[in-house]
Amino acid sequence: MGIEWPLKTRLGKKTHCGCGGHGYSKTAALAPYALRTIKFGRAPRHQCNCSGGSRCPRHYLAPTGYLLGGFLILHLAINALALSPGKFQATVDRIHSLGSLLPVLELSLASVMTFHIIVGLRLMRRDKLKFVSGDHYNGSPMRQWLQRLTAVIMLAFILFHVVTMHRWFGGRFDAHDAFNSASHAVWQFWHGEPAGSISNLLFAQFYLVGLVAAVYHLTNGAATGAEVLGWVRTPVAQNQLWRVCLVTAPVLLLAGLAAWYAFAVR
Repeated sequence: MGIEWPLKTRLGKKTHCGCGGHGYSKTAALAPYALRTIKFGRAPRHQCNCSGGSRCPRHYLAPTGYLLGGFLILHLAINALALSPGKFQATVDRIHSLGSLLPVLELSLASVMTFHIIVGLRLMRRDKLKFVSGDHYNGSPMRQWLQRLTAVIMLAFILFHVVTMHRWFGGRFDAHDAFNSASHAVWQFWHGEPAGSISNLLFAQFYLVGLVAAVYHLTNGAATGAEVLGWVRTPVAQNQLWRVCLVTAPVLLLAGLAAWYAFAVR
């Protein structure tokens, strides 16, 4: 399960707890060597005690996160079909054959994502990117910190991805030429420069960073979300779920890398 690392802490300072409520915790500087001794198998001893008896914000993040996670898995699976441009185009055609139902689904997804982001930003405003030790409602301090870090990366990536791709913003993705339009948007963001230029390489690598952040945020969120909602109550069940998520993460990452390779290299 790992060895817990020593941390330099300031005791006695009142801060918010890691669950979204209020309590006492210890703020610590994250030492680089801590990455070698991550402790994932911590039993959550702290119980949520939100002020005013209100529901913990994580009870809203968890279900919306599962909905968004389902979309992400579907999105990665469809994009992986780009290894065969013909199959990718056929799948895009089937999606756009939904007609007037497609904008309804897109608006519903945008609404869920907006709500998830607003609640997440509320928590982020409190903890920012500080590494907070002590008892957490779910997961370990390292997992909590990485969840916030990947959330920031994903927010920047999603805004960039949607604005540059989606038709509502005049994006470059063309459903009638799905593979070529997506490939040029990923690998040749700057039209006037070759694909191998420094500026275009940076944009292509940004997609890789966003992909890794999304996979971690989804798999870790799936494990901690189940704890928040009470689906897994014992440390054994929590560790088993976390191991399942650890196995799932490379599969999702490979699907995303397959799509990136297809769009950026082929």
